[in-house]
Amino acid sequence: MDRLRYRSASVGALLASVALAAPPALRPRSASAAEPEPAIAATMSCERAAEPGRVRCAVEARAVGGRSISWADVAIVELPEFAAALKGRIGPGDATFRDVATQKWAFGLVARKGGEGEARVRVRAVVCEPPGDAAAPSCRPATLDVRAKIVVG
Repeated sequence: MDRLRYRSASVGALLASVALAAPPALRPRSASAAEPEPAIAATMSCERAAEPGRVRCAVEARAVGGRSISWADVAIVELPEFAAALKGRIGPGDATFRDVATQKWAFGLVARKGGEGEARVRVRAVVCEPPGDAAAPSCRPATLDVRAKIVVG
């Protein structure tokens, strides 16, 4: 019996030492650890429609923290049951405005009847860090889901 306790204590000590020696990326994160700053911020709005028909929506994505956007698009993820998308994806070439840190898109929905609901889109972007000492900026993908209320009638 003492031998079993000794082995259990040895295994526990070994696991504890491995956890402490692990690189920070592999260590379990505590609840109080700060989340990294998001690479992009985005907003979406849809105009109120007086009657069924076309509903115009707009999405804006902004790189934060001095970053830039090298590529971005918008994918329509969810619509209320009374609305349908004219396109499921609004690509980089469809942007109505583009500068180093901001891109905007406009798109239409078709409301078949009156109602109120929520639309959700996913902004996907390749965001680059500001150039530092390195010749080439470091870029990484970023995604963000945004929602807007749709009101028809």
